[in-house]
Amino acid sequence: MRPALLRLLKRPSAVSILDNLTATPIGIEQLDSKYRCLRCTSRSSKHETLSETTHRPTPSTVEDPCRGKRPFSFPIYEIEESSEHPILEHTGVADGQEHRGTTQYPIEQLALRPDKLEFESDVGHLNDIGTRLVDGTDNRFNLDLWEELLRYRQRHYGDTGTIDIWEGLTVRVDGVRLPVEGKQAEFFWRSFVDLGLRREIFLTDVVQYAVKLMENHNSHWPKLYSRIVGGFLEQGSPNRAVEWHKRLQSARLATPNDTLQILPSALSLSSLPAGTEWALSNELEMSPLSPRLKAFQDMCSTIPGHQFYGPVIATLTRHGHGESAISMHSFLTHREDHPQTPTDIQPLLDFVEKFGLRKEFNKLRRYYKRRFDPEASVDQPGPIHLAQHAQHAQHAEKNSQDEKPFKDDLGAKLFATRALNFDMIVGGLKMIGVTDIGPRTLREMATRAHGNQDLLDKLKILRQSGISIGNTVFSRLVQKLAAQNRDILLSDILRSDQHPDVFEDKRTQESMLVSYYMARDWRLYNMTLAVLTELYPATPDLSDIHFRKHLAAWELAAACKVADELALRNQTLSEDSVDYMAEQVLTPRRMHHRPPPGQRLSTSQEVVFIFKILKRVVPAGGYVSAAFWVEILKRLGMADAWKDWAELRHLCHWLVRQYTSSAEALSQTDTQLHESPVQTRSQDRRILDLVFTPQMQAAIISWGFMFRVLDTTASKFTIPHPSKPDEKLVPWVRGLILLRELEKLGLRLDKRLISQAVRHRLAMLYSEHVLSARRVNRMLRRRNPYTAQQVVHDVFQAWGDASLFNGLERNLEHLVNPPRSTRSKRRAPGVRLSRKGL
Repeated sequence: MRPALLRLLKRPSAVSILDNLTATPIGIEQLDSKYRCLRCTSRSSKHETLSETTHRPTPSTVEDPCRGKRPFSFPIYEIEESSEHPILEHTGVADGQEHRGTTQYPIEQLALRPDKLEFESDVGHLNDIGTRLVDGTDNRFNLDLWEELLRYRQRHYGDTGTIDIWEGLTVRVDGVRLPVEGKQAEFFWRSFVDLGLRREIFLTDVVQYAVKLMENHNSHWPKLYSRIVGGFLEQGSPNRAVEWHKRLQSARLATPNDTLQILPSALSLSSLPAGTEWALSNELEMSPLSPRLKAFQDMCSTIPGHQFYGPVIATLTRHGHGESAISMHSFLTHREDHPQTPTDIQPLLDFVEKFGLRKEFNKLRRYYKRRFDPEASVDQPGPIHLAQHAQHAQHAEKNSQDEKPFKDDLGAKLFATRALNFDMIVGGLKMIGVTDIGPRTLREMATRAHGNQDLLDKLKILRQSGISIGNTVFSRLVQKLAAQNRDILLSDILRSDQHPDVFEDKRTQESMLVSYYMARDWRLYNMTLAVLTELYPATPDLSDIHFRKHLAAWELAAACKVADELALRNQTLSEDSVDYMAEQVLTPRRMHHRPPPGQRLSTSQEVVFIFKILKRVVPAGGYVSAAFWVEILKRLGMADAWKDWAELRHLCHWLVRQYTSSAEALSQTDTQLHESPVQTRSQDRRILDLVFTPQMQAAIISWGFMFRVLDTTASKFTIPHPSKPDEKLVPWVRGLILLRELEKLGLRLDKRLISQAVRHRLAMLYSEHVLSARRVNRMLRRRNPYTAQQVVHDVFQAWGDASLFNGLERNLEHLVNPPRSTRSKRRAPGVRLSRKGL
């Protein structure tokens, strides 16, 4: 039945009937019928002929005897016209038949007919001109129709369907202008540009169309540049991005603001194909400036007189690309693109202060002084922003003193005079127009009050009279303690010999807290603690202050307990607390010398305590500078004890695991949020690279060799083979084993400098021409119980392969006797030649 029905529906007569049904606005019960029911036909067969029946008038003029007697067995609904949707007129030829009438289709009804959409969207050719809806002059400029056709073609044919609609818009019909604003413009241009990013030949046609649109109508899609150039950057094609940047710039389709908008695309890796994200992230870590940021620099080079410094530096530092921000700073300032305000350069200053090298910070500080404060001393140490805030605070304090309308001493004398009562004093203050009183006046008034309630009443009268007591620490404490009925503490504050302004000094109050704690003066201790609580309202528990208090009192166990409590609450110590801990616990060390023994703890015990605290600070988000980690590693590495090497190994393993694992965990979180995984890894990798520099890796090799072994202890001090525990190696290769372990955990090694360090230590032990000027090196050479062949063999066993010396191991004499130039001898005046050399 279905094939037969389809054949009937394809006949021209059936198509005409269906067109008539859809175009008729009247009800179905009023349609003209050429036939009557069987009962009426049989009744009228005796009186009417067949010819009369065929020419019978319509039921509207002749009454039907059957109408009204029997109801229809199905519901009848009125067919109404829809005025909410646009109507499409179809005129022309369809399916080989000529239509002289007009057929109208709402767009929503067209979307529900796949066969009709298939026919109407097939406009990517020049065949059958005039057979499609878009061929008519009325529907040619109907963008709603073009949008529906494009969506259908994209769903069913993908890129080929998009090309078909583009050909229909630009080749089949003439004069259609794509919109440049609104949602429809976003849909059309994004569809065509995204296809052009995959097929560059098609992108050329799209850009040519945009150029003509710009020339004829002086308008273009504002996101065209960022979509094209940013798309190539996100795909990992920086060279193509630079090329298209120049094309669009020459066609007047690019502005300096558009170039600035593509910077996030140069940092994002979310849209890269699978497998390329890891490669580019490693490339970014190895180089301070990635290829895509270099492409951004090349684009900026084509824009004369740009001012991108502030937004570029802020974006790079916010996304974690601090090293790239340092390189970009040099590039922009070289092109006379300087920061306009100190706020523009402040993010870079903060990054370099925490994660940068000393020379980078000094260079940036000198630039800041020349740019914004030429009169200040360039060699002034300390963070720049702190000095700036101090200057602002001094100016604010000076202005507040200049604007003070009423002398505090005079008010204090008035309240201290017993001949004047409170109402008389308040009346006099109102008379002379006093709006606020100072802390000394408040102290005298509170001293004369009879209890807390009387003090609160007087404060209320002052507020009602329009007289303020200020917002100082002293005034807030007086109101709070009076409201809480803490009479003893309020009395101690009022009778204290401290000036009310001293309550504002945090450093002084903390120093007095430590003094009262060590002296066990609990009354003054509680008073100072209340003042500090008011000074630090955001941290009511004052954990950092208690931590520093216990350190000052040398209560290390109590300090560890405070750090543990903070770690349980997922909080951390401040940078000031970490610096104070280092100052109190670590014994000062001279540069290039071993640390002296401490007065209360040994060198290793000091480092172990520091490391125990830092293991709770860093995972909670606390900041520890790379220089501090380097100092701790040096103190453990320079120690002579055999057990100190185990602490050094544990510290190195923890550092690499902590900064590597935290970076990977943060990168996974950012990947879920569609952000770059490299953004969060930059700072952690920066700390790791600053700690384990090539010089530090060479120092670990040297520390491994700096262990005295005698003939009697050679069998005792051995280390197991990394992969063969039964095999024993000489203890001097422990530095190589440690570096190999760190490499497996994610640390990058400088094999060239490691090879030089190993060869240098071999020369110190077995060289024939040079003796070291250091006594410890000569002692190790004199007490050495191992042969050169044995040490070199164990070095290769610890390293794991024979590529450490690049083939020099075949010539043992040349390996342990590296050549020395005349210039290197002049740089080492303490080195003396042996008798054989002389």
